[in-house]
Amino acid sequence: MVALASACSSSEQPLVDAGSPGRDDSGAAAGGDESGGGAAGDGAGGMTGGMSADRSDGGATNGADGGADAGSDAGAGRASPFGCSFAWGEPVPSGSLTADAWLQFMTSWAGYEIQANGSIATFDNGGFLSQLAATNLIAGYYAYLIGYYGHANHLPDQNCCGGSACTTCAASEPNLTTGGAYLLLGDPTGANAPCHSTTTFCDQNLIVQAYAYYARQTNAGWPTSRPLLWLIEGDFIQYTDASQVASLTSTTGAPAALSYGQLGQLAALIATAIKSNMPGAVVAFDDSAWISDQERPPYWQGIMQAHTDFDMVWTTGVGNNLPFLNAGETASAYDGMTATYSWLHGYTGKNIVVDESAGASQQADTWSNQSAANLDKLIEAGVAAVNVSDAPSTYEANVKALTPRLDSTCRP
Repeated sequence: MVALASACSSSEQPLVDAGSPGRDDSGAAAGGDESGGGAAGDGAGGMTGGMSADRSDGGATNGADGGADAGSDAGAGRASPFGCSFAWGEPVPSGSLTADAWLQFMTSWAGYEIQANGSIATFDNGGFLSQLAATNLIAGYYAYLIGYYGHANHLPDQNCCGGSACTTCAASEPNLTTGGAYLLLGDPTGANAPCHSTTTFCDQNLIVQAYAYYARQTNAGWPTSRPLLWLIEGDFIQYTDASQVASLTSTTGAPAALSYGQLGQLAALIATAIKSNMPGAVVAFDDSAWISDQERPPYWQGIMQAHTDFDMVWTTGVGNNLPFLNAGETASAYDGMTATYSWLHGYTGKNIVVDESAGASQQADTWSNQSAANLDKLIEAGVAAVNVSDAPSTYEANVKALTPRLDSTCRP
């Protein structure tokens, strides 16, 4: 079950990290919940200490400069694994999928098999892949290996301390926003130990190797020519937060946040690990919907300036507040300039997969109940697909009515 922050006040900035789902024998996540980049509260602040906008490693802090050119030689990528049709998805259920041909994709969680020492030797998504291989559906992963590695090292999601109670962590409770970066890079016994560096990632980093393993297993278990969508690390930006300290057991200590450049270096290594082991992979990096206007451009510049070979962007968002990602958003909000679909598409040059969020912050469906004209505006803004969790009973009928009326997602 995924636990997400919801209904945050202006002083709470939600983190949207996944909790470990249970699984049935099919490999499907029990409960079918998915999370995304985060439903935003109306204000910056929530992650302890806030984000530091001055760690841009050369990135601009507004939308005026940089953008898609920063990653122009990062690989041509795939505009969309769904062809030119707008794609509809949902979390995979257990049982037969014969009645689900009206969908284009289904999703499952990936990576919770990782151990506290960073090793991974089991692969639990074989059932999921087998389910979808017999259909025309595209498979998608919510790939959360870093998050699950943190969980195994007693670093829960910031909004999910308290075990099954899943409450927001107190200021004294270590979590991914306080110790995650140290575990990834600064800890001499952590993920980067094989690289013999506490400042520079390498391809022997345990997380990078875990992604390589997962891609190899996936490639072997996906006996089709269809691509497979990798939605990488919800709230990936949290490892640059000023709340990150050099400790796994305390929320105080020497600063240990990753720079945007270091985070981009890790992104590039992860993408390469996946694609070198699974040529049919489509890689999408996360844009948390709560990121501020000061943080979003340097975050993406860090990824693109590292020449990361990614194909799409994924985020959490609504379909009824164009052009904004968040419900109730206005241009005067702390993220009102950049938290739009058109900004993300224009700045990165990539099409967008939207997740409607789940768990405690489950949003009502605001996509399948929209008019074709409104959805065409979202397509024009770069949206190519939406994954709807806890879909309404009218979801199938709505999608079937809308699909033949929507514009192509392939634009000149």
